[in-house]
Amino acid sequence: METRHLKYFVAVAEELHFGNAAKRLNISQPPLSQQIMKFEEDLGAPLFRRDRRSVQLTAAGESLLKDARPILRAMDRARHNLIAAAGGERGQLSLGYIGPALNTALPDVIRRFKTTYPQVRFDLRQMGTNRQIDAVRSGLIDAGVVRLFRHNTDRLETLLFHRESYAVIVPEDHGQAGRGSMDMSELADEPLIFFPRKVHPPLYDEWMRLFAVCGVVPRIVQEVETKSAAQALTAAGVGISIVPESLASESRNGVAFLALTGQYPALEIHVVTRRGDVSPTTHNLLEIINQAI
Repeated sequence: METRHLKYFVAVAEELHFGNAAKRLNISQPPLSQQIMKFEEDLGAPLFRRDRRSVQLTAAGESLLKDARPILRAMDRARHNLIAAAGGERGQLSLGYIGPALNTALPDVIRRFKTTYPQVRFDLRQMGTNRQIDAVRSGLIDAGVVRLFRHNTDRLETLLFHRESYAVIVPEDHGQAGRGSMDMSELADEPLIFFPRKVHPPLYDEWMRLFAVCGVVPRIVQEVETKSAAQALTAAGVGISIVPESLASESRNGVAFLALTGQYPALEIHVVTRRGDVSPTTHNLLEIINQAI
């Protein structure tokens, strides 16, 4: 049983006139009559009673018409869904991200994607950079928003999404709180709140190298793994901390932000995807990201 035979049958069954059905189908009448006869032969039962004046459905035809209509609707729906999925308008997209990426254009990208593709199920997962890289490679997530610094990006495509500078946060009663900036070399005598080496050894070692270049032996008094913890402890007077400049938009009471001057590791956030294996939904996400950067 072919789909076109069902379409031909339904047209004739609804029109009860071969000429009108042929016009509706944009074909000539003789081929339509031949196709209906062949369909009846294949089924082994007559579908219509024909005479010179009328065309009527047989009991078999009545039965088939009840089934044919939902079958054709389901086929149309399947075809529509297939085309939508192939164009990335339906389906699923899983996106990993690091917390600091929420201080970039990422929330706007997410909003635009969800507005443009409302039928795509959007799965957001906050994960560290290393976990995201592994998850993208293994197919656990489709794309990741990460901070890359000497990471292994084999089999990945990378797109620079965001770049910014660092700032120093100090308690609001700190002697330098009224200044606009602080140089790396001025951190020598300051109690420093810093991230532990286990979080990202290459980045930690690069900071230590640059401190040494500036003649600074950092006096780390507290290790924290999140920037929110660094802000809270700075406000509590534990020490000062180095954070992304964008964090100033979430400044809390009790701290002051100073621009950090000097040489320090680049703060860059990238979007990573699997090389040569981008789904239609991921392709659409990348198009929106490219418009945003």
